[in-house]
Amino acid sequence: MWFTREQFQICNELKQWGLEPRFEPGDVVARGFADLGFEEFQVLPGTLLLSLTAGTAKPLPPEHASHFFWIPSVDEAIDLLEKRGVVCRSCHRENGREWVLEVQHREVVARYRGPRLHDVVLTALLATWKELVKTSEGE
Repeated sequence: MWFTREQFQICNELKQWGLEPRFEPGDVVARGFADLGFEEFQVLPGTLLLSLTAGTAKPLPPEHASHFFWIPSVDEAIDLLEKRGVVCRSCHRENGREWVLEVQHREVVARYRGPRLHDVVLTALLATWKELVKTSEGE
């Protein structure tokens, strides 16, 4: 497995909050199975999905696309934050153990920390995304 359970859960929740999966070559998408956990796929040209578990490539039937969620890379997640007006103020390792990411959206500054950079950035994206959705619904 390339990704952690935490990353799958965060990205699946992002989809529930409106982040649609992307199926561009090079993207990574995943889907959950009630009793088996998650399976991740690399998107290949022609909308083929390469299973990173089984190593097999199959075409994506359009009717199945809604079952997948996107796993943005660190760069893609930062890009999504910045496109929504979030400024990444700092990112560093603390005591060689934890990543610390400080972001600012409008006047609000938030810090996220964790052992893996990807998890920290995805957590920041989820928190910000939720806040932006709630704010847009309240307006």
